[in-house]
This record gives sequence, structure tokens and C-alpha cells, in this order.
Amino acid sequence: MLVRTIRILSAMTVVSFLICCGCRPTGGTFVPPPPPEVTVSHPVRQNVTHYLEFTGTTTGIETVEVRARVQGFLQSINFRPGSKVKAGDVLFVIDPKPFQVKVAQAKADLAAKEAECKAAEDELKIKQEMFSKNAGSKLDLINATNRRDIAKALIDVARAALDDVQINLGYTQVIAPISGRVSRNMVDVGNLVGARDNTLLTTMVNDSSIYAYFDLSENDLLSQLRKYASKRGATDPDQEKAPAFLGLADETGFPFEGTVNFAEPAVDQGTGTLRLRAIFPNEKGLLLAGLFVRIRVPLDTADELLLPTVAIGADQSGRYVLVVNRENVVEQRLVGLGQTVDHMRVIKGDVRETDWVVVNGIQRARPGFKVNPVQPDAAPAAPAPPAQEPVTTK
Repeated sequence: MLVRTIRILSAMTVVSFLICCGCRPTGGTFVPPPPPEVTVSHPVRQNVTHYLEFTGTTTGIETVEVRARVQGFLQSINFRPGSKVKAGDVLFVIDPKPFQVKVAQAKADLAAKEAECKAAEDELKIKQEMFSKNAGSKLDLINATNRRDIAKALIDVARAALDDVQINLGYTQVIAPISGRVSRNMVDVGNLVGARDNTLLTTMVNDSSIYAYFDLSENDLLSQLRKYASKRGATDPDQEKAPAFLGLADETGFPFEGTVNFAEPAVDQGTGTLRLRAIFPNEKGLLLAGLFVRIRVPLDTADELLLPTVAIGADQSGRYVLVVNRENVVEQRLVGLGQTVDHMRVIKGDVRETDWVVVNGIQRARPGFKVNPVQPDAAPAAPAPPAQEPVTTK
């Protein structure tokens, strides 16, 4: 037992000696890490066109509902659904036989009325001749004149009735009122159409050009467009058609170019917006009615400073950029943002064209601390090793 106790005390003495030796100062100094490396660049100055951007919907420049104008059984359909047709093409045929019969009856009635009128004129001539020879009474002459006039009026009535049935006969051929794309047939052959109302047969859309409708806010109307009109010397934006550009949902740009050709005369009090319309050529048929589209309307051009979007940070104080000063110390500058140009963003604020702005490594740069700035086209310089004192031992 005594031997075991002596061994434990010896081991504790050795451990205490080693700890004391390890705690003794060695004479070395702390070497701080080098400043973090960041990529810096000057803001780019260039002319930037200011735009207003909207979300709109498209319609054809002409949209027509084709309806039956007479009652009858649908005899034939003369188009392929979804195809393009020209104005005047026959789309549907309603059974014309009942109307052809009515036309024949109206022609016969007109002929009868014309014969009656001729007989009344002959009778009037006889009465006039007899009255001139004092062989007839004036009353007979008056009655003959009245019968002739009534016969002429009945001819006009019969002729109007003939025109009416001929028009209805023409309506049995339902023709395309416009050139454009025709929808599917809403009624099949053999159905009775026009019995209660003007049955909808199909619809047509002229999409050779496309309208895009969009809404301008009251704030933009008062600030931007008024400024735009005054710069161009116009008091009414409608006096000169403004260009407009359109992009589809799956496109990043605005490849379709058109013009703003209509504005409502008053602001909608319910929404506080003004409805505008732009027209875009559609020769290739890439634009369809009913699409949601992006619309950009240019306002003016100004000289602006731009930075890559990755160089712009955000915190509770707002948007900011990090600028490296002459001492390589990072400074935070609050900025306002303008529109996006490619992968660049217009900035406004306390940033000059000569400032070095951190464009890569913004997460490694902290305001008030030094960094190692590197230009994009320059190779980073190897930092010089810090001076060290020789390690001495005692």
C-alpha cells in the first residue's frame, strides 16, 4: 500500500512539472492574418434609356362573333377549325330552300302588283280622255287616279318584300366578315339555328397585328409622362405615338416592337390607373390573343452610373455598396437603385466614377476593416511575410 501511494505521488509530481514547463513563455509573437482579398472595380458610366415596365394582356385587332341571322337547319360547314380565312369566304350554309320559295312568291306578288298598276294606268287614261270630251264625270276621274296611285304604292311594298326575302336568302350563306383565324364550329350540321336568338356559330380573330392593353398608375402618369412630354415639346402624349416593346413570359428581353396608339380619356377612379393600348405587328403569328405579356415603354435617356448587381447589398438601413478608400479600408455607402441594364444596375447616391467598389467578395469585406483590393484584370499581389522575432529558449 505504501509503495502504491509513493508511485501515485511521483506521477503527480511529473505531471505538475510538465504543466509548469508548458506554461513558461517561449519568447514568440502573435502573427495576425492578412487582410481578405476582394475584387474591386470602378462604376461604369454610360447613357441609359429610362423605361416604364408593365404587365398587359393581348387581343386581336379585330374580334367578331359569327352568328346565324336567319332561322333554318345547318346544311354544311366549309372551313377547318383554327384555319385562316379571308373576308367573304363562305363559312356555313343554312338550308336555303324555304327562302328560295319565299323569293319566288315575292317575285310573283310583285309581278301581280305591276300588272294591277298597269291596268289602273290604262283605266286612268280612258277616264281622262272621256272627261276631256265631257263624256265622263269628274268623280270617276278622281277614283281612277286614286286606284292608279294605290297600285304604284303596292308595287313599292311588293318590291320591298322581295328585297327582304332575298336578303334573308343571302343570309343562308354565312360569310367571314373579316380576314383572320377562325375558331371551332359551335354548332354541328343538322341542328336548327336562329330559332330563338341569333345562334353563335363561331368566332374569328384578326391577329395580323396584336393589341396589348396595360394600365399606367396615376403616380407614373403625373411624374414620368408629364416630364417626358415637356422634354419633347408636346403638351399631349397622344400627339406623338410613343414606341413600345413587348416580351413573352418565356423571354428575358423585349423582342417585339410596336407603338402606343391609344389612351383612355380619363383615369379609372376605382383603380387609379389609366388604360393604354399598344399595337404590335404579328406577321409570323408568334403572338396570340389572351396572353399575359411584359411591356416596356421608353421615356428618355440620361448619363448614369452602373454597377454589377452582385456588388449591391442590403440590410435594415437599405441598399448599399462597399467602397475601398486609399488606405484600403472598407466604407459603406447607401445608394438608390434605378433600372436594370443587362446584368448591371443604375445606382444613385454618394458614389463617384473614380471610387473602387467591391464587386466580388462582398461577404468578406466589413466596413471599417482593411482588405486587399484586386482589380478584375490584375493578378493578386502576394502579401509580404510579416517580420518575426527569433524564438529564444531558456
